[in-house]
Amino acid sequence: MRILYLIDSLKIGGAEMLLRNLAAGVLSAGHEIHIGYCTPGPLEHDFNEMRIPLYPLSRLARIDPLLFVRILQLVRRLHPNVVHTHLFKSDIHGRLAARLGGAERIISTLHSNDPWASHFPLGHIYGLTAHFADDLIAVSDEVRQYHIAMTGVSPKKIRTIPNGIDMRKFAARLEAGSRFRVQFNIPKDARLLGTVGRLVPDKGHHDFIDAAALIAKTHPKAWFMLVGDGPLRASLEQHAQEAGIHPRVVFTGIQKDIPAAMQAMDILVFSSLREGLPLTLLEGMASSRPVVATDVGGIGGVLDNGVNGYLVSPGDVLALAEACREILNAPEKIAAMGTAARKRVETEYTLDRMVAQTLDLYKECA
Repeated sequence: MRILYLIDSLKIGGAEMLLRNLAAGVLSAGHEIHIGYCTPGPLEHDFNEMRIPLYPLSRLARIDPLLFVRILQLVRRLHPNVVHTHLFKSDIHGRLAARLGGAERIISTLHSNDPWASHFPLGHIYGLTAHFADDLIAVSDEVRQYHIAMTGVSPKKIRTIPNGIDMRKFAARLEAGSRFRVQFNIPKDARLLGTVGRLVPDKGHHDFIDAAALIAKTHPKAWFMLVGDGPLRASLEQHAQEAGIHPRVVFTGIQKDIPAAMQAMDILVFSSLREGLPLTLLEGMASSRPVVATDVGGIGGVLDNGVNGYLVSPGDVLALAEACREILNAPEKIAAMGTAARKRVETEYTLDRMVAQTLDLYKECA
C-alpha cells in the first residue's frame, strides 16, 4: 500500500514519536510511506534516515485554507491508498482534502483528551470533519469515550488501538544508565526520580517539583530529573530554586537516548493534568521501572495500582510525594514493581501489536 501520513509537527512530542514508531513498523512490513507536515522539527532527521519522503505544508492559522489546498494537491499527486492524519490541523484539513482528492481510505488517530474538544466551535468542527474519515483510532479507551462525548463522533467509527513500543530498545542497559548519571553529575548512590515530557502546563511539572521538595525533606539521597524541554523551563528552574532543592534537580533538556535516561532512574513519575496514553509511560515500564502517576487519560488502564506502581489524583502533590516515598521506603518494591511493569507492556503494548492492528485497519480498504 501507499500510505500518506499527515501531522502538524515534526517536533519531539507524543504524537510525533508515535508516528515515528508506527512508520518504522509499517515500512518494515513492505509498504510505501510519505509524510506531510506543517512545522519542521528534529524528527525530520529520523524520517530522512528511514528514506521516507517528506513534504512541508502550510503552517499559518489553526484554520488554514492554504493547508487544505496543499494537502489536496499532494493527495492528487500521490494517489495514496490510505491517508492517516494526526493532530488537530492535519485532521480537520486532511480528512476533507483526502476525500476530495480520491484517497481510498482515510484514518485519523485521536491522541489525547484535548481541552479544545469541549469548546465551541472547535469541538463541533472537529466532529463534523470526522464524517469524512472512514475510521478513527483512539490510543486508549478513555480517549475514545472522551471524543464520543465531546465531539459527537459515532462510537461505531472509533476503535481503540493502544500505543506500542519496541521492547528491544528498552532491555536492561545498566552501563548506559550509569553513563547518563555521570553526564549530569548525579551521585551513584542517589535515588533518582525522573519524569519525561515537554515542559508545558499539561504535564504538571510544578507539582512534580513541589512533591520533590516534600520527598527531599525525608530522603536526603533522593535526586530529581526532568527530561525534556519547553516554554516552562525557566519557570520550573526558578520554582526548584525557591523550593530549596535546585542542587538536586537536574534539567537535561531534550535527550535522544531515552532508554539510557530510563535506566538511570529508580522511579518514573508522571504529574500530568491531561494525557492520552503516553509512550514514555510504556517506555519506563518496559525499562522495568515502577511508576507513580496521576490517574488521567489512559494511564489508569495500564498501571495496576500497587502492582507495577501507584496512581494518584491529578493536582494532589501530597499523594504524589507519599506514593514515591512508599517505594523509596521499601527498596525491594523497586525491583518487584519494575518486573511487573515490564511484563504488562510485553503482554499488551508492543510495537508489533500496534503495527499489526493498524495495518489490519488499512487493509479493510481492499
